[in-house]
Parts: sequence; structure tokens; C-alpha cells
Amino acid sequence: MFTRARYVVIDDKETELKQLTDCLRKIGAPCLPLLYDVEQGIDARHLGGVRLLFLDLHLTTGGQSTDVAQASGVIAGILEAGIDPAAGPYVIILWTTHQPHREAFAAYIMGNVDPTRRPLAILSLDKNQYLAGDAGEKLMADIGKVIETDPRLRALLDWEREVLKAAGTTLAEVGALVSAEDRTATRFSERFDEVLSLLASEAIGAENAKADPYSAVNAALMPILSDRIANQRIEPDSKAIWQSAVTKIGNVLPPSLPEAAKLNSMLHVATSTSEELKPGAWGAISLLPAAEQEDGPMKERFNLPAKPLLSGLFCMSVKTERAVSKLCVLRVGASCDYAQNRRGPVPFMLGAIMPATAQRREENLPKAEFLTPALMIEGFDFPVRIAFNAHLTVTMVPNEFNGWAPLCRLRESLLMQITSHGAHHATRPAIISFSADAH
Repeated sequence: MFTRARYVVIDDKETELKQLTDCLRKIGAPCLPLLYDVEQGIDARHLGGVRLLFLDLHLTTGGQSTDVAQASGVIAGILEAGIDPAAGPYVIILWTTHQPHREAFAAYIMGNVDPTRRPLAILSLDKNQYLAGDAGEKLMADIGKVIETDPRLRALLDWEREVLKAAGTTLAEVGALVSAEDRTATRFSERFDEVLSLLASEAIGAENAKADPYSAVNAALMPILSDRIANQRIEPDSKAIWQSAVTKIGNVLPPSLPEAAKLNSMLHVATSTSEELKPGAWGAISLLPAAEQEDGPMKERFNLPAKPLLSGLFCMSVKTERAVSKLCVLRVGASCDYAQNRRGPVPFMLGAIMPATAQRREENLPKAEFLTPALMIEGFDFPVRIAFNAHLTVTMVPNEFNGWAPLCRLRESLLMQITSHGAHHATRPAIISFSADAH
């Protein structure tokens, strides 16, 4: 229900933990203090959404101040247990009296912690400067200076701030639909319910909205949020922040094929690690089960035999490349039909997942084909492309495909490009005409 803490402080000394926490709170930075216990440690789940993690280097009271490896090992265990790779980058700010140990600590963490859980940067502050008196303003200034030493960190924090501001403004717009006379203790919440219910019903239809209110409201608000993020007034210093953070535009070497595939997948592919995938979801890609690739089912469904499909229809000329390729289906169709959960047969397009460098007979490629950019997809340890043939679009009822396990889901921009290609192919006009050229 609540947003996970973005600023977390960990110390084994309660007085010093309180001192830093009070300083952060006085400058308006809501933080979560965690007192480290030698026997019980901390509840590492609290690190699941952290952006700035303030750490005392030596969390074991009485430990040898020169034993950096032991102290670093304790913290490495905390990071392994608590950091969520899906929550985005974070930064460690060492809150320590042993400043010279920062480099040794950073080397240990970057060499021993799982790469997906390593911090973007490891910075440091001398806690001796903030333990006496009201050091809140000095702390705020010094944290700002430390963060500015890494322009990329500053830019990421700025982007997250803008997204949160856009989300708040979107909620304010929805709230503004409740009139002043309805903003009473007995009416405000109920009226807000009515506004959300209207939005949900219009987005995907009343019956579907009842079954999934979150998706319905999300469908109504996401376009507003996206527009806000793209067009809202940004803070005056944001332009300078981004100019200092993004400095190599036009001067970066082209990515290798694996690097390009990872970039493309980040932009165009959603995986099961970030969402619950279903084979009937709009844009879901599922492998065609082995039983469905026998000649009987293939001829019944596509009017084609199964065996020569990769070499014939998909024009793959190398046997070893065909051996590692897989047939799949993509859930296509109108977005409004999917959003409104329209009953009836569901459309799927046949495709082949093949090595991105696969050799193909280019002169024979069908015009009905759409070839994706290089992608990295779970289950394949090499970059792939997926060739979809719009001519082989079939419909199935849920009982036929509900048991299939989807690999991933294509995001809307790539999915709409494939859908548009299929629609254009299906509606292309033809005329009878003659010319003087020899046939």
C-alpha cells in the first residue's frame, strides 16, 4: 500500500543513527532509520526501493577499524539480501569516521556483490562533521555536493522527481473533478469513487472494469500521465543537470549486436520477471507446443506441413540455424477488443524466432513478413530476430491456447507496427493491368 523508502540510514549506534535521521528529516528528506543489531542484523526487505543508502562502514560495534574486508562482508550480505534489482539504481553514501577506507570498501563491494545488486556509485561523508549541534543545513549542502560528483546519478534522481511530480499532478486533475460542495467528510471519498468508476467504465466497458478496476483506471490515466511527463514544466536547473549527465551524444561507438539486442529488448519487450504474462494477453509471444507442430495440427490450422516451414516459408538456408530456431505465435488484434475483453475467437500470427545473424534467401522473402530488430529473449542465449508472417494469422478460442506458456510480451510501439503491417497486407488493393514489357 505504501511506497517503499527511498532514503534509508543504517547504523549500529542509536545516537548517531538518530543524529543523521534528524538532520535528513529537518531538510525535508523522509528517511527510514534502521538500527543494526550484531545478532539479528536488520530486516533487509526495507532496502527494496532504496535510492540513497546511508551506511556506517563498521556495523559491528567493537570491530577492528582496520579490518575493512570483514566490515565490507557484513554490508555485502545486507545488499545481497535486500536490494531489489527491479527497483532501479541506488547509491551508497558511507557515513563513517574512517574516510580513507572508502576505496577498499568500494573495491570489495564491486568485486563480491552480485552485479544486479551493485550500487551505481559509492560516495562518502565524514560523520564527525555532523554529530554536534544542528547540522541539517550543512548536511543538505554536502549531500548535494557529493551527488553532483556523479552527474548521471543526479540526472536519474531528477527524472524520478519529474515522474513523481507528473503522477501527483495527474491525481490532482482527477481530484479536481470533485466539486467544492462535495468535498465534505461524508461525501468527498464517495464522490471520488464515482469519478474513478466513470473513468473505468468508459475505458474498457463496465463489465470488464468490474473484473479488473485497476487496469481500467490505469487505461484511463496512463495517457494523461505520459503527456504530463513529456510536457510539464521542468525545474529551472534540470536542463543543466541533463547536459552535464548526457555528454556523448553522437560520439558513442555503435553497439555490438548483443548490446543492440539488449537495448531493443529494454524498449520493446516485457518479461515474466516484471509482470504476470498470459498467452491471450495483447502482444504475448508463446512458443508453439511440440504437439501443435505435427503435420496434422499444422495443416489443419495453417494449411501447411510442419517440417519444411523454417526452410520454406521463413527462407532459412542453414540447417544448424534452423535447429536452434523455434516457431511461435503472437497475440494480435485490435487494442480496444483486448481492453474490453471482447468475447469470440482470438487472433494470433505465426512467427519464427531465429538467430539474429541467420542466413536467409533474401530474394524469396514473402511480402507478408515483418522482421523485428535484434532482441534478447528468455530461453535463448544469443541475439534473435522474430519473423512474423501476416498471411498466417489464425484465430483460436481460449481453450486451445490457455495452457501455453508465454515467453514475453511485445510493448505497444513494436506490436502496433506489426499489427499495422498485417492490416496493410490484408487490405492491399490489386488491379488488372497490361504493359508493353515482356514477361
